[in-house]
Formats: sequence, structure tokens, C-alpha cells
Amino acid sequence: MTWLHRTPRVAGIVLALLVCLGPQALATTDISDIGFVDQAALGQLAPFAAAQQQFAQYQRSLAAQFQAAIKGKSQADTQRIYQQFNAQAAAKQREIFGPLLARAQTAIAAVAADKGLSVVVDKSIVIYGGLDITQDVINMINQPGPVVPPINSPPPSEVGYVDQQQLDQTPKLKSANDQFMAFRQNLAVQLQAALKGKSPDQRAQTVQSFNNQLSDEQKKVLQPVIDAANAAIARVAKSKHLLFVVDATDRVYGGTDITPDVVKALQ
Repeated sequence: MTWLHRTPRVAGIVLALLVCLGPQALATTDISDIGFVDQAALGQLAPFAAAQQQFAQYQRSLAAQFQAAIKGKSQADTQRIYQQFNAQAAAKQREIFGPLLARAQTAIAAVAADKGLSVVVDKSIVIYGGLDITQDVINMINQPGPVVPPINSPPPSEVGYVDQQQLDQTPKLKSANDQFMAFRQNLAVQLQAALKGKSPDQRAQTVQSFNNQLSDEQKKVLQPVIDAANAAIARVAKSKHLLFVVDATDRVYGGTDITPDVVKALQ
């Protein structure tokens, strides 16, 4: 069993990058204060690689303990024990990676402040433009001694961000997600029964039929709330005169948090 899986998100389907102004407006707007950093490259640095090996070794040990702990236990007890072990894994993950992530975040903030950037995003979402500060951040992380944080907070930015995990917990999105997940689980049970005794060609046709049902249900149940979330993000972003909005997971430094306003709009 693998620890610390991410929970599927409804709002994760919402656009990761929401342009709030037309192309002409973007072309005439100065966005030279936006930078980006390759977080994958930071993760390959020696301290992070060593930490990953340490955590992987802990996971293997924990998995063995988990298998011993659930031997002969009921399904309910197994689920309870899994939650306990997953909490242990999360705590260990924070213990091992916390100081490294804090150092990296401070280095990013220091470099951004030195270069007059109002926001830094992850390189993975950048197609064109922006200032690459990855090497500067790496140099600062690798320097001896502590990394000194910037004195000033980042200036106001025309780049917004939204925590889609929080959007998932709003009543409408959570209800839609729960309804869709229940449908998918029920459909999976039906599929297993329908596949028994079928030829390979019949199995392929059956799977395709069930996938079509799942797709139809997704459009019926999830798409309306996804559209509503996108519309709420757009309204809030325009009211705050933002150029675009990214997912909070892609925002590294700075930016304008519009999550509370979007959550309120979705109530």
C-alpha cells in the first residue's frame, strides 16, 4: 500500500490557467515582474535526493509494520490502522522535507525580491515569457550558512491564484464529487459482473460502453459545477483587475490569493 496519495479533486478539472483579459490587453500590459522556477530541478539537488532516499526507506519499513498490524483484522480496523500509519508517514515527511522546503522557499523569496518580481510560478505552466530564476535560487540554496529572507513582502501582483482543494470542499462541488464517485464505484461493480464469461472482443465493447456511461455522468454531474467554478473565478479575477489566475500548487511566491472570494461566490 502506498502512503500519502493525493485525493482526486473536482476543481482539479477547472482550468489551471484562467486568462481574464483578451490577448490584446495582455499584449499591451507590462508583465515583466513575473518569474518562474523549475521546482523539479530543485528537487534533484543533493539534499533533496538524500531526503527522498531517507523517506523511501522509512516508507518501506512502515509498509512492513502495516502488513503485520492488519493481519487478521476486519476491514473497518484495517481502514483505521491505515489512517494511523498514513498520519505517521505524513509527519515523517514533514520532519524530513520541512527544513529543506523552507530553505528553498526563502531562497526563492530572496531572489524574487532582489529582482523586483511580484510573483513566481512553477516552470511547468510557462509557455512563453517570464524570468527564469532557477539557477539563482539553486546557487542560494547551495551557499553555506542560513538563507536570509527578504525584508519586504512581495508587491501587489496582477497574477492571482486559487486553492482548488478549498473549492472542492464547498457544498456544491463536494456534493457533485460525492455523487459522481458513488456512481463510478457502483459502475465498477457492474462492470466486473458484466465482464464474466465474455470474449476479448466482447470485453472491449463492454468496457467501452461503461466508459461512455461514466463520461456521460461526468458531463451531467461534474461539468455544471466546474463551469460554475470557472465562472466564479473569472468574475472575482476581473473585479480585482487580474491578468490571469493559476492553481495555488503552481504559485511559488507572491501573487494575489482570491480563494476566499471564490469560495464565497460559490456558496
